[in-house]
Amino acid sequence: MAVSGGVQSRRLGFVVLLVAGVATIAVAFGMMVTDPQPTLRHPAITITARAFVAFWAVAAGLQLRARSVEWAVFSPRLRLARWAWTIGLVVHLVHVGFAFGLGHGWSHAAAVRHVEDVGGFGEGIVVNYLFAGVWAADVVWWYLSPGGYPHRPRWMGYAVHGFLAFVLFNATVVFGSGLVRVAGVVAFAALAGLLWAKK
Repeated sequence: MAVSGGVQSRRLGFVVLLVAGVATIAVAFGMMVTDPQPTLRHPAITITARAFVAFWAVAAGLQLRARSVEWAVFSPRLRLARWAWTIGLVVHLVHVGFAFGLGHGWSHAAAVRHVEDVGGFGEGIVVNYLFAGVWAADVVWWYLSPGGYPHRPRWMGYAVHGFLAFVLFNATVVFGSGLVRVAGVVAFAALAGLLWAKK
């Protein structure tokens, strides 16, 4: 009975993740259609940014909670984590599209100027590209080699997750403000607690 309940809760979790991802993208596209005026503060950019960070945090938390035996058998928790990881990446890529289209008018030079204004180093935009590339590579690896993914060198997993966490920490806590900063602090504190408990 408990096993059946666990499977049902994981299925419900999958449905919630999928609906949340599709709804976020649909709402963002609706916002773009009803208000196509380009601006860096466009709600379609903001909503997709917040959503992909939330998916990342859920996926990271599920991975941190998984025990070694769960990785060996690719447990329902890890299936759910992989879905959150995948949906988060898709929402992130949609966010990048909105940011370039609505925020920068599809101009790489405008995007570089924005990064210069915000972070003081325009060439730092490469970090944004690397962020998307690392996340995408990690998702693809997990699908192509679900048995090998958990057995990659530990340093590699720490490097991937550490890099993504570093970028998101800076985006939410260091450069974020208001509720975004508060949510970032809470999310990172929770993930740090899970990481500490795992050791």
